Amino acid sequence: MKCQHFGLCGGCELDLAYEKQLESKLQQTQQEFSSLFSSNGFSSANLSVHNSVEWGFRARAEFRFYTDENRIYFAMSNREKNHRTPITQCPILLPIIQKAMPLVIESLEADETLRTKIYACNFLANIESQEIIISLIYHKRLDSLWEQKAQNMRDRLHKALNATIHIIGRAKNQKILLSTPCVRESLRLFADSKQERIYTYFKQESSFSQPNPFINTKMLEFVITHLKTLYPQPDNDMLELYCGGGNFSIALSGIFRQILATEVVKSAISLLQQNMEQNFCENIIPVRLNALETQVALSGEREFFRLRGIDIKSFNFDCVLIDPPRSGVNELKILHFLQQFSTIVYVSCNPSTLLQDLQTLTQSHSILHFGLFDQFPHTHHRECVVILRQK
Repeated sequence: MKCQHFGLCGGCELDLAYEKQLESKLQQTQQEFSSLFSSNGFSSANLSVHNSVEWGFRARAEFRFYTDENRIYFAMSNREKNHRTPITQCPILLPIIQKAMPLVIESLEADETLRTKIYACNFLANIESQEIIISLIYHKRLDSLWEQKAQNMRDRLHKALNATIHIIGRAKNQKILLSTPCVRESLRLFADSKQERIYTYFKQESSFSQPNPFINTKMLEFVITHLKTLYPQPDNDMLELYCGGGNFSIALSGIFRQILATEVVKSAISLLQQNMEQNFCENIIPVRLNALETQVALSGEREFFRLRGIDIKSFNFDCVLIDPPRSGVNELKILHFLQQFSTIVYVSCNPSTLLQDLQTLTQSHSILHFGLFDQFPHTHHRECVVILRQK
């Protein structure tokens, strides 16, 4: 294992050659879904595996702190015990975060105002390694002196890293922005081919974003490739549940006539609108609804004020994309609602809840494509994307 903290830090678990890790995850997935595959005529040999870069892939990091006399360290939860382990390096992070870590520690150790009662530090960066957000979280009220010291820290990091630095100070009921809460990231899809396209996304501090941009690119390519086969012309509409900041809807907007993108988090809808403008998307309609409210609205069971001015009946829905939390859909009413669509794209970060939901969905739909994506190398985590078509 490349990391000197492996075995103590609870972040990484697999001390295997990377090829062995992928093989193990593939075998586990084939075994877990074997009965479902056999009963639905899907060959496990058709399950596609998509590898990540082995190191320097993670764009987000959250650390606590460990103090030892006059020294301060980043810390992670211990692998075996319920206490913190000091961290001096983390090779799975994007290079710019790795370079920023010792500089942040140096700034904290050199300044009592920045160091006192600091509780946590979060990082968010882009794949181009040109921009990074550093969030400093405290158990104290932040004042003008802290802001001055944080500004000096930002200037030092900007000079040392030759990158755009955004620093955010957080405390109870308080948030101080030095610059912006967003980084802008460009994803190059289908590189060096006739289909090559670059999509630009804003990623916001404190909001969900795909943690591994290398795998995110492969997931987008996987979905685009297979949906283009099913929808060669933009004659149909798509519904997206849990759309977040528009990671999938932005990239799929060229395949469909319209996309109704629903999300319950208000800040995510605002971020989606920024991303639409950034990518010149005019056929995405963002709506702040949760999955159950969306089902109720589209089934005509209730009218929502948040849908004012939107003609729901004008949509020609044929495809639905859902990217639920780890708990899955876990709601029979919503699963039955999904079964009304000809095509279902299910993005899952938890194979157990995916398997549970597919027990219902495969009663009406067949599995066309199943992709296994290694979002987090060196861990047991598995990301899956399943495309189903109505029988």
